[in-house]
Amino acid sequence: IRLVKKMVSAATIAVFLLCCYFSASSGSQDDCVYAATGSSFTVPLKHELKESANLRWFKDRTIIFYRRGKYVITGKNDYVDSTGSLKLTRLTKDMSGRYIPEVTNADGLNVGHLPSVRLCVLDPVKKPKVTMTCIEAQKNVSFSCNIGQDDTIEWLMNAKRLAEKGKTVMRVAKDVANSHFSCNVSNIISSEISLPVQQNCYKPGKYYVLSSAQIFKCTFFQMEISTGRNDFLCC
Repeated sequence: IRLVKKMVSAATIAVFLLCCYFSASSGSQDDCVYAATGSSFTVPLKHELKESANLRWFKDRTIIFYRRGKYVITGKNDYVDSTGSLKLTRLTKDMSGRYIPEVTNADGLNVGHLPSVRLCVLDPVKKPKVTMTCIEAQKNVSFSCNIGQDDTIEWLMNAKRLAEKGKTVMRVAKDVANSHFSCNVSNIISSEISLPVQQNCYKPGKYYVLSSAQIFKCTFFQMEISTGRNDFLCC
């Protein structure tokens, strides 16, 4: 009876320690190592692996690779490199998770706790596009940048950074008559910049011919046309 109790107690402790190991390894997203979808990533095995050792790799709590000595039981031999590090290729978002190594010697004894890696796979940002809209009788101009939900935006005017961080920038059209606006969109793994866009709401080269009898407030030049009348060119 005492022997049975000892066996039950040992099994209970083993299960408890295993649960604690995975719980301690779960971590938070703050310790993520980021990679882009479609890229490759190698999870390092920070242990000098002997030929007779047994190697397991877990993704969260699922065994994805198990090699006993030279024989692969789970997964494929090319899942790991010569050092035992795990090779991940053609990454997709569902490959995000914590990758945990476990090494035991030929006698089945664990070599100890080995560092794990929490991998977070993200899509690279798409090239943004700036759209321009004239508002308030073309006195003002609005520039909008299309970005993803979790992307960060930075506005540029004539290649110089602006203070605005929102999706839209508004200016008095006349004040930015010859300026070019673009947006730089980024996330933690990539960035893209849009093509520059120029406003067409205000056109400083647009002239209006007014007769000398009209009263107006602007800079004018007197010009004589073929009819012999004196008109004024207002800009």
